[in-house]
Amino acid sequence: MSRLLSISVIHVRYKIYSYSLNLYQLERRNDIPLSRSSTSPKSDTVSSLHKKALKFQKDGNQEEAMIQLDKALDIEPNNAELLYDKAISLQMLLRFDDAIEYYNKSLKIDPSNFGALVNKGLCLSNPNTNKHEEALLCFDQALRLTPDDPGALSLRGYSLDSIGKYREAIDCFDKILETQPKEVNILINKGLALSHLGKYDEAIAYFDTVLDYEPDNFFAAQLKQEAAKSMKRDFMQ
Repeated sequence: MSRLLSISVIHVRYKIYSYSLNLYQLERRNDIPLSRSSTSPKSDTVSSLHKKALKFQKDGNQEEAMIQLDKALDIEPNNAELLYDKAISLQMLLRFDDAIEYYNKSLKIDPSNFGALVNKGLCLSNPNTNKHEEALLCFDQALRLTPDDPGALSLRGYSLDSIGKYREAIDCFDKILETQPKEVNILINKGLALSHLGKYDEAIAYFDTVLDYEPDNFFAAQLKQEAAKSMKRDFMQ
């Protein structure tokens, strides 16, 4: 089954990361306050620095964002939100080990921070780290806080597939497809998991569905071709 794994597959899986990064590094602003409200001059300074950092972060200037966050952390070193946002900037710079360190600091103060749990798992499961067992602990804890969240489920499915738990991975992808039946990346990854189980005909059906939605999808076309070749080889043996 492992013969289906290729560079292209890694790229397909990496799309899951982008999907989750968008959910937990940008949309989080809609439901998490920027900083604690207070009338003290120090807190006003922290709030101002934090807002500047978030603007730099949104504009893609992670280095400048961290300069502002470090200034704020000099004033409030145990501010979980500041620690979380520094972790995000580090993660965006692909400094995964450093990001994990700051997610841990934030989670020590606020262990129920859903985004920190998911993003920490994201750092642990990225192709350069491959600590999927540790990542699964993060995703499971996050899903206890917010069951059936699509981003956490997609990452959980990716890690399960990566350690050979293909059926459990498919369960995760199926939960997402119940509410997002046209999510192309999830359809591809379910097809990939089915291929790993040797269910090539079912996998091809999922790749065909993707190609119906996106006829020029290179990954779906390549994976369909590989699954068809594997099915033919198995038939001839």
